[in-house]
Amino acid sequence: MTESESIQAALREMAKSIGGLESTVGTLTRQWRDQDEKASVGRRDLHQKIDGVIAEVHGLKASVTAAISDIAFMKPIVDGVVEARQQVTGAVKAGRWVYWLIFGSGGGAAALWIASHFFTVTLR
Repeated sequence: MTESESIQAALREMAKSIGGLESTVGTLTRQWRDQDEKASVGRRDLHQKIDGVIAEVHGLKASVTAAISDIAFMKPIVDGVVEARQQVTGAVKAGRWVYWLIFGSGGGAAALWIASHFFTVTLR
């Protein structure tokens, strides 16, 4: 092998190595570009999802504010109903006492006693 042939063989080997490097760099560049595009799409999707959550939170805030206002409006009404319920319970208990006083203790005598102490009858 002459010197010229060995130089040619070395140049072919170097060209082959450079071609392999070029191919590898091209492959890596395509992979990085694809990954960058996918990351951009992922970030865009994430931002859209966060914007959707923010919109839902604002809607919930409005709903909670309206519910608090409604509850504040209803509270006096509910308190009145509870008070009326307690009055009815008390009246029922008093009615039972009167019933047992009248009918449980001989009837007439107890009725006269209740009538004479709690009712005043006048003629006109």
